[in-house]
Amino acid sequence: MMLRPLQKLFLAVALSVLLSACGGDDANEGRKVDASGKEVTGLDSVPAEVLAAAKAARPDLVISGAEFETRNGKEYYDVGGTLPDGSEWELDITRIDGVWTVAEVQRDIGMDLVPEPVSGVLETKFPGWSPNRIIESDQGDGVVVYEFFGKDTEGENTKVEVKLEEGHAELLIDEWVH
Repeated sequence: MMLRPLQKLFLAVALSVLLSACGGDDANEGRKVDASGKEVTGLDSVPAEVLAAAKAARPDLVISGAEFETRNGKEYYDVGGTLPDGSEWELDITRIDGVWTVAEVQRDIGMDLVPEPVSGVLETKFPGWSPNRIIESDQGDGVVVYEFFGKDTEGENTKVEVKLEEGHAELLIDEWVH
């Protein structure tokens, strides 16, 4: 039986989860995101320190909304808005050493803005696959994670992540955790 590229990835992820559950893969320990689910939060309910962190990171951002969730036991606010050029951005903000800090900055992009090393990994691993949504997620430390969403060969929704660091692109098997 010949496996298609996305089926191979799903098999690798399933094997990773199985090995992790059996204690056989300590390297992947803690690499799965345990999230409560996002809840829309009124801006008047967002702590002032969170809004200040967002404004410090993107001073021109006109904040239009926020969501709250707990991920891996940490509180997060996703603060979204628009820059003067009309581009939409989202800032994920959490406490780091007790201070509300921007952990990542995200925006939706088209395939034309995906760097060649990243698109090369995607094409090599999943030839001919066309995602219908791409999120560029800047981690603020030189790492950018590209999240690709689309249908697999069976018509199921899927997500593929590729990390770009120092010009090197790498397919992520486990969901990125910052």
